[in-house]
Formats: sequence, C-alpha cells, structure tokens
Amino acid sequence: MKELHIHRDENRCVSCGECILVCPQSGEDTSEPVIIPAKTPGDPPEINCIENCIQCMTCWDFCRSNAIIFENHHLVQRLIEDSTILKKISKFI
Repeated sequence: MKELHIHRDENRCVSCGECILVCPQSGEDTSEPVIIPAKTPGDPPEINCIENCIQCMTCWDFCRSNAIIFENHHLVQRLIEDSTILKKISKFI
C-alpha cells in the first residue's frame, strides 16, 4: 500500500482556513489535528498529523481555491451524513 500524501498548492491557497473548520480530524476538539493554522498569521494552514487523516476528503470538497491535492488516497464512505461534520460545516452549505 502506498503512503498517503496531502499537498497544498501554495499558489492557489487563499489562507481562509475552511479546511480546518470542516475537517473532522482537526480543530479545537482534536488533540492531534491533521490540519493546523499557520504559525505566522496570513500564511496557509499546515499539514500537522497526516497519520490521523481518515481520507474523507471533506477539506478537498470545501477548498474554495482547489488548493488541496491528495495522492495515494483510498476511497472511503463519505462522512457528510455525520452530525458532527454537519454541525461544523452548516455555515458553509
């Protein structure tokens, strides 16, 4: 099995942080978030703990600038029906 890689196209990323808000494995309620805010305000979010990524691709779905690139991901059941995720993303949909 190939290793998962998540990349961010720095030329496309607008540093909005929506990927952090919609990721079920990121945000304030997660001890080892996959995506974290940049250390320098205004910089793009950073990939922090890729081993916690569940490959739901919600960040990819909601990236307004198409800056997130998944390599070697596995298709998994979409989590959009999960009530926790719906609560997080309700302001965007």
